[in-house]
Amino acid sequence: MRTIPGGHRVVGAAMLVAVALGACSMHSLEGDWPRSQAAGVDQIPLGPEAFSGSSVNVVAGTRQMLFTHGGHQYAGYYDPEGRVILAKRPLGSSQWQRRETPFFANTRDAHNSISLIVDGKGYLHLAWGHHDSPLSYSVSDAPGSLDMTEPVEMVGPDEDKVTYPQFFRLSNGNLLFVYRDGASGRGKVVLNHYDAQRQRWTRRQDNLIDGEGERSAYWDMVVGPDDTLHLAWVWRESPDVATNHDLLYAESVDGGDTWRRRDGTPYRLPITQRRAEVAHVIEQDSNLMNPPAVAVSANGVPFVTSYWSENPGDNPGFNIVYPSSEGWNFIAGPKAAQPFTLAGGGTKKPPISRAALLVEENADRIHLVYRSDHHGGRVVGASLANLSGAEWRYRYLTESSVGAWEPSIDPAQWSGNQQAHMLLQRVAQVDGDDAVGKQQEATAIHVLEWRPR
Repeated sequence: MRTIPGGHRVVGAAMLVAVALGACSMHSLEGDWPRSQAAGVDQIPLGPEAFSGSSVNVVAGTRQMLFTHGGHQYAGYYDPEGRVILAKRPLGSSQWQRRETPFFANTRDAHNSISLIVDGKGYLHLAWGHHDSPLSYSVSDAPGSLDMTEPVEMVGPDEDKVTYPQFFRLSNGNLLFVYRDGASGRGKVVLNHYDAQRQRWTRRQDNLIDGEGERSAYWDMVVGPDDTLHLAWVWRESPDVATNHDLLYAESVDGGDTWRRRDGTPYRLPITQRRAEVAHVIEQDSNLMNPPAVAVSANGVPFVTSYWSENPGDNPGFNIVYPSSEGWNFIAGPKAAQPFTLAGGGTKKPPISRAALLVEENADRIHLVYRSDHHGGRVVGASLANLSGAEWRYRYLTESSVGAWEPSIDPAQWSGNQQAHMLLQRVAQVDGDDAVGKQQEATAIHVLEWRPR
């Protein structure tokens, strides 16, 4: 296993008691857990005050708010005034260097989350404040610096209606940037490539996934150990989340130039509803959450998760699909302890959050990290020991409620050290209304570290 320098247990971290929850059937409701004790969880203070009136600082689907490079971990969050704060720390330390930037965003809208990454030359790249809005992008003025340039364009075309920006790094240090161009229900997926040596962005795909003016793709992507890109998404027919349907899949072995199905059949681009490979059929009005989360094992097998009601009348539950030589396989995961309906527009605040999906190197264990209001609003870690096993094991990763928190993982810490690092903050979220935020005091923000082993 590749180890990030210094990526071991943090010294001086504020300890949490992780409450491990004994095994229960994967088909049982998540409420029926016995309890015991476990360790392996730390909180590292990051900032004393961060905006807490929406989930903008701790929302799932971002890539990413934390990123490790060169023995340092970088973080980004919004302060109570909506200013972007950047920070970095040496791994093994709880002391952060923080920088106030001149950048602001409408933090009442949780879509406007921060995405950051460090390229192979050590430059920090930052995108912030996007919900069907012009691109806001900056790069540091020197390797390792937190001082950022004035906002600049990347490529130019199709940068005036940006949503859901995501950064990814390839093994050679080059970057990819993926975003939606257009509004909910009628957008397309755009892919840019950054050459770290030449310090230049180019357009790789103007229209990778096309909703044909009738729907949008809500996606997630991961870079595999061999640089294969694994892309999964759901379709949405309108701004109403109830119109989400199906789990779809595509992969690329050449950095996004060409795309194919899992069996190697090439896609003709753009990928449309008619051409897309369906990994799992899910009807509309099935409480399907967007976007899915995708992860990959050390041998290149993709895993995709979200939550939905697999059968009419079922409580929504997390499920996982993954491919084999016989097609796509299905694993049932934890179900919500109580029924609920997922419908309407705007940022939702359902009783379970979206999940982060973690696959250990040889896919011998998989983990889900999520928040459950049915368990006091605490962060839950759910683990499955093997793909054919019938029992999930659960533990609390926090002792108290985190409000409307959702997970977003530092990908370098997981791939390098099998540690899950994520921002942690108690926040509120007004259900279905991105125009207003909850009026409440700022709260402290931390890094939550979980070592499942």
